[in-house]
Amino acid sequence: MSIKNNYKVSSIKKDLTYEWILKKHYSGRLPSICFSFGLFKDNILVGVITFGMPPSMPLAESIAGKKYSNLVLELNRLVTNDNLDKNALSYFVSKSISKLPKPIIIVSFSDNNMSHNGYIYQATNFIYTGKTANNSMYIDKDGKEFHFRNLGHIQEKLTKEINIKKRIINSLSDDLLKKEYLNIKGKNKFTGHCYIASECYYHLTNKNLKVYHIKHENSTHWFIRDDKGKIIDLTAGQFKSPVPYEEGRRGAFLTKAPSKRCKILIDRVVNDGFSIVKRRLNEDRINKIEIANYLKENKGDFTAKKLDKLFGYKDTAPHWFRTDNCFSFANVDDWKVLKELLKLDNKYDNIMLEFEWVASVSEIREELQLKKVDILPKNRYIFISAIKRDKKVISNTLKYISLPYPKEINKNYNASYNPVIQMEIF
Repeated sequence: MSIKNNYKVSSIKKDLTYEWILKKHYSGRLPSICFSFGLFKDNILVGVITFGMPPSMPLAESIAGKKYSNLVLELNRLVTNDNLDKNALSYFVSKSISKLPKPIIIVSFSDNNMSHNGYIYQATNFIYTGKTANNSMYIDKDGKEFHFRNLGHIQEKLTKEINIKKRIINSLSDDLLKKEYLNIKGKNKFTGHCYIASECYYHLTNKNLKVYHIKHENSTHWFIRDDKGKIIDLTAGQFKSPVPYEEGRRGAFLTKAPSKRCKILIDRVVNDGFSIVKRRLNEDRINKIEIANYLKENKGDFTAKKLDKLFGYKDTAPHWFRTDNCFSFANVDDWKVLKELLKLDNKYDNIMLEFEWVASVSEIREELQLKKVDILPKNRYIFISAIKRDKKVISNTLKYISLPYPKEINKNYNASYNPVIQMEIF
């Protein structure tokens, strides 16, 4: 009997693939799953295949350019029972691809670190485009791979817990007080901290804030209003009576930059519990070439080497002026300094100075005892699934160079686990 008669391919719910991927696939990790299919023999599930979004938009664009990046799907898991009939695997892949919406550009990677060369992709007429640039990965303290996506998940989870106001309040202590407040009877943790708490909040946020002060209960009290007039007063708890904010007068801090005491408090705040760092909002949408050219036009007598010296960097500033793939943004704080040095106008303030506080990835790596290790690059295969006319247009636009298929000995990993779900009736 033919393969078509012996085997059937059908769309399945993605949760039916979980046990196969987690227990039987060597990665032991669930990927992004948009489409999932099962291979059935005699109405028994004997294999699964999944397709999902690529790990990042830059990866999709590197494969299909901006124009077609939304068409890219990754064939990210393929796992079957052993000892299937000859050509059953290639039939499974081809049939699954035929059931995907068209047009679609499929990318898949064979892992040289597992001695996989991608013979299944060669058998199904994928284009081999060479090896990836990836040459390292993270492993945990037990020597197991720790996927970079998980770092992002942990970072986002911790980021949701960030409360700048709470961090400032938790970081207040008597050593930050001026002498006149040290021996006040009946004082609490807020007493005498209004100025430094307000100053710290002012410098740690990217909001349009206004500074106010008022005489209340025999002392000068400082607080802040945001651009909507909302009161931000972190130390109101020091008073016995409500503060009459409507009587407050506009003011300004004594120094434009954070004061000495404020710097100490800021350092505590960003390192309270888990460290936090600034992340520019929507940086991936900013026109890099436009920013690089803007800096070039305004750098005057400042060379990249001179800027490196001023900032205490080595080979960092030159990347701010690059118009190729080696460009990198000056971080939010460095941009503020650049504005002063190069006398930049406010043209890009709304995009270059807008930021959010996020958990520090470097600290997460340290906490989890992750180690970076060198790995072999993977083989990259691409398949365009489309009607003849669309396929021709896409191929002519992207101009993939088909390289000779790699030919080395494949080594099988232990896939002897038999998923319970393989008894699922078709």
